[in-house]
Amino acid sequence: MLLTLHAATGALLGEFAPNPIAAFGLGFLSHFVLDMFPHGDRMIGNETKRTGRAKRFYWLLAFDAVAGIVIFFPAFALGRFDRPWFAYLGLLGGLLPDLIVAIPEYALYVKKEYRVRLRWFYRFHVYVHDRIIRAFDTMPLRIGIAFQAVLLAIIWRFW
Repeated sequence: MLLTLHAATGALLGEFAPNPIAAFGLGFLSHFVLDMFPHGDRMIGNETKRTGRAKRFYWLLAFDAVAGIVIFFPAFALGRFDRPWFAYLGLLGGLLPDLIVAIPEYALYVKKEYRVRLRWFYRFHVYVHDRIIRAFDTMPLRIGIAFQAVLLAIIWRFW
């Protein structure tokens, strides 16, 4: 799932949370629910791991980062959130699982003992991630992005 959708869902849920801890927790849990849906980026991940060439993956990350900035900077700056601190905590909770998984997967410079400590979380994340979407291994990226754009538009409508 694109990080922008994880962040938007976390921020929206954070807005409705009764307290800051719940805001972060709802964002964190929403990440796993969203990861169960097909996103169309599996082919890029498989290609990157198989060939070692990550050019398409980096372009997707750049697109995702720009989309996130375009959406969230104005949203926070213009006061779109009634409780911005709760929304921010929900946003961070929604992003955290992918950041945790990135450590053992991509950060080989991190000491092995720290990567090993996170292995259980990595395995859990991959299990949840692959539970439903294995049937959609060949979904094109453009369909996955369109699906996520529709979900993002629905979330934006609730704001």
